Parts: sequence; structure tokens; C-alpha cells
Amino acid sequence: MTVRTRLLENALTSFMAVLLGLLKTKVSLACLLKRLFERRGARMETATQVVYWINTAGLSVPSHRLLAEVVDGLCAMDLRDQGKPIHIRFKAMPP
Repeated sequence: MTVRTRLLENALTSFMAVLLGLLKTKVSLACLLKRLFERRGARMETATQVVYWINTAGLSVPSHRLLAEVVDGLCAMDLRDQGKPIHIRFKAMPP
């Protein structure tokens, strides 16, 4: 394992620990990663912000609730990309 790989792994672990600490629902890391990163979506950048749209088409009600809680946690972390605030929104997109 390279130093870069170890640093990225530590950064991801720290990020996920903070996110999991903000959630009311206890969920495994594998479940969280699957819900968050296996969804299709879109990204839009303006002069003042970055917006990510997450596709919610086909999500069950419990999965939608969990994803909404994850998005709320991410928004509470005040994430930024090159100084611009990152906002995450839901959108029901066709398949």
C-alpha cells in the first residue's frame, strides 16, 4: 500500500466517521456507501455554488428516508469545493 493510498483511506474513514456521527439512524458504512454512491445524478456549478442532484427514482420509502438523512448530514458538514458551498438536492429523474 502506498502512502497516498493510506492517506486517502484515512481521509475517507475520517469523513465517514464525521458523517455517521451526524446521523440519527445507525447504519453500516457499506450500506451508507451503497445508498450514496450508487445513485445516478448530476452536478451543476455556478459562480457561487456547486449543486449535486441525486436521482431518487425507484427508491423505497425507507431508502429515501435514509438518503435524506445522509444528505442532511452532508449539508450540516458545510462542504466546499474551491471555496464554493456544496448543496445536495433530490430529483426524480427518468431511467
